[in-house]
Amino acid sequence: MPPASRRRLAPLLLAPWLVLVLAAPTGTPAPAAEGVDARIDRCFELRRNRPQQAVELADSLLSGTGLDLERRIKVMSCQGVAATLLGDNARAVTVADAIAAELERHPELPAPFRMRALSNLGGILHGAGQVYRAEKVYAQTVRVGEEIGGTDAVRAQASTLNNIGLINVDYLDAPQAADAHYRQALALTRSLGESNPQILYNFAINQLRLDDRDAALKALEEASEAARSSASVLMELRVRSALSGLRQEGGAEATMRALEQIAGLQAELPDPAGEAATLARLSTIQGQSGLRAQALASARRAYEQARPTHSPQETYQALQALVEALAAEGDTRGALDYAGRISAMKLDALRQQRMDLLADLQARNQDALSQRELERMRYEDNIRRLKEEKSRMLRSAGIGLLVLLLLGAVAFGLLQRRRHQQLRVFSERDALTGLANRHAATAALNALAAQRSQDDARHVLFLIDIDHFKQINDTHGHHAGDTVLAEVSRRLQAACRPGDLVSRWGGEEFLVACANLDPAQAQAVAARLCKAMAYTLETADGERAVTASLGLAPIPFFDVIPEGHVARRWDYALRMADRALYAAKEQRNGWVGYWGARLPDDATAEAVLEFPEAAPGIVHVMSSRPRNPARLREQSLREALAQL
Repeated sequence: MPPASRRRLAPLLLAPWLVLVLAAPTGTPAPAAEGVDARIDRCFELRRNRPQQAVELADSLLSGTGLDLERRIKVMSCQGVAATLLGDNARAVTVADAIAAELERHPELPAPFRMRALSNLGGILHGAGQVYRAEKVYAQTVRVGEEIGGTDAVRAQASTLNNIGLINVDYLDAPQAADAHYRQALALTRSLGESNPQILYNFAINQLRLDDRDAALKALEEASEAARSSASVLMELRVRSALSGLRQEGGAEATMRALEQIAGLQAELPDPAGEAATLARLSTIQGQSGLRAQALASARRAYEQARPTHSPQETYQALQALVEALAAEGDTRGALDYAGRISAMKLDALRQQRMDLLADLQARNQDALSQRELERMRYEDNIRRLKEEKSRMLRSAGIGLLVLLLLGAVAFGLLQRRRHQQLRVFSERDALTGLANRHAATAALNALAAQRSQDDARHVLFLIDIDHFKQINDTHGHHAGDTVLAEVSRRLQAACRPGDLVSRWGGEEFLVACANLDPAQAQAVAARLCKAMAYTLETADGERAVTASLGLAPIPFFDVIPEGHVARRWDYALRMADRALYAAKEQRNGWVGYWGARLPDDATAEAVLEFPEAAPGIVHVMSSRPRNPARLREQSLREALAQL
């Protein structure tokens, strides 16, 4: 390939922000002759391969004068994307906040420009890991595109749906939801008589996660043809890599030679993310062929290429190859370390999403609190006027009315007391389900953890999650989701004892706490709860089965724990229950429990938290489905990879 062609192709990575841009560079003008628009185009060109220079150029443009609103938003878009490529997520989020504020302050901006600005804003937030906010902005982009119509708007909607699919795969571990978005994106591009190789490639890789090899192969073949038609060598190499690993034509040796050749071409482009995926596939085939040392070397090269790309998909793939190669070499400690990194990445992504969701809910709650405060002030003002009127009546009516006024004051005090009691109840109850909310449940858990359990029994936490709840919302609407939450809450409360704590912990998660249960009783309660929550939802589209998964853990988690140890607290048991719930979600409609024995001197509570099933004798694993003890350690290494 000629060097000039490689330079043109080098920027064409699959990062979400490169799909739709506010300004498309048409050349590289000489710096001395650059005007404002040419310098903005130059910024967009530099951000791909020289992000530091792009940030400096954007700073220079923003510090000057003469930029109108649209040019300022373009420059900030370039600055935010470059910051994400540099790994400066804090600055990227600051820039994204500034763009969002400008769009909110200026609703008069033309709809086509607003659509492109929203697409760039979503890409910046996506690249900075703010996936909850990114998904909301992407949804706005799709809505604006639908209002505008036309070819450009359809392409923008398809690209945005592709990015939403990436979020569902990379951050939410939801390949089924991603599949729906990819299919919508493909339908839009095909309505224009076009084939988008990037969307086809992402769709094919997701089909492999869904174990549909035939659909993946068909999509990759279409992507290969589309990449050749569009002269996109970068995409063509990525598709060839995936096809080679899938077909393995000519046997393992021929496939390994083909993958090594593709990795070399990707290194020349450069395409570090694509090279990482190719090397990970090469490592897998080398390991299957017994070339353990070569497999480990290829996996390490894959991880080195994936780390700087900010691409979770390729990073997970490289880490999985490393875990398999190290396990084959007998390096269990090393395999555990890299498996832990996979788990940490996914947990961090989910934690960030929950934090963003919590911030959004807090903002909404603040608005509700402000409204209640205004109503309270109006109410108090009405009371003040009533009191003044009563005072005038007292002065004119005399002592004879004093008794009546006193009775009225007593009645008013009782009414106020009753209203305060109602407000206190409302503040401790979830409005939709009527269960205790998270605030009230936390107080109850603090009280429960302070109580000593009886004999061999312990207090037990049950963390419950409705299976495929997002699919129910997406397919049947939020009213169906609310119906499911209310019905599951009713069934859950009916299945528990009067003294048990039953609460809505957040979203589709529920928490139940029972005092003084031994392991057998805890298993019986878990089975009863799972059975009680399973029912058939009647929708306009027909019947749909509703099930739930459950994880349990005792308080304190271990049998013998020193005073003040972290594992004595209920929040440690909650983390173990969450870990068990994560394991139960592998097959869904079942439960998994972790019951701690004595913590040995050479182990720590945090180590057990990361891999409970890899700690025989320390943690007793309970499950609604038979589990092979000989494979527990291997499963704990692979469980974080099982959803890819």
